[in-house]
Amino acid sequence: MIRPTIPLRTRLALVILTSANLLGCATIKQSDTSRTGIEQLLISSADDKALDKFDLRPIAGAKVFVDTQYLDCTDKNYLLIALHQRLLANHCTLVAKQDDSDVVLEIGSGGVGTDRNDLFFGFPGMALPPPAMVALPRIALFERDKSMGTAKVALVAYDTKTRQPVINSGYSLARADHNFWQVLGMGGQQSGSVQRELVASTNETPSAAETAAMLAQKPGTPVR
Repeated sequence: MIRPTIPLRTRLALVILTSANLLGCATIKQSDTSRTGIEQLLISSADDKALDKFDLRPIAGAKVFVDTQYLDCTDKNYLLIALHQRLLANHCTLVAKQDDSDVVLEIGSGGVGTDRNDLFFGFPGMALPPPAMVALPRIALFERDKSMGTAKVALVAYDTKTRQPVINSGYSLARADHNFWQVLGMGGQQSGSVQRELVASTNETPSAAETAAMLAQKPGTPVR
């Protein structure tokens, strides 16, 4: 009888995840500001992904007036600055008046925000009826908190004098995500595109879930 062999990368991933569940501890989500940093990163990361899908080369080197009258969304200042960065990277000159421009670029949002999906397996807890003065505690066998940031952005650029379109490629839709999960109240792990961005940009130690995903991945396959 031939026994199936488990690849070394998969075995290493299982060992890391098992160790994390035995030794880890749960982390309670807290924030000292009105919004958590993760929530803001979900939106800004989705904004960046949406803007990266637009090809701005047709207006490279032009004097551009950015018309923001159609932009009304959460954290729109970041979206505008991120757009300015991409225009400057294409050697455009930003002008304050439409009359001084070669191209007018209009930007609008079709939806920028966050969503959350919580998954819980276990006993939710309950208060015992009188005269009992105690309550049965909540017991989580498995718990997952999946947060998503979504950005739908539209760009239109036209010649200032002729009003003829220069960029009219429709809208761009993008999403960023962040996951937090734990087993038996232990081993709180984080994963998702925002977590990978944090690890890459801050040299933060990756969680066991991220490490396991990288080890189990085939060589040369990009992490999504």
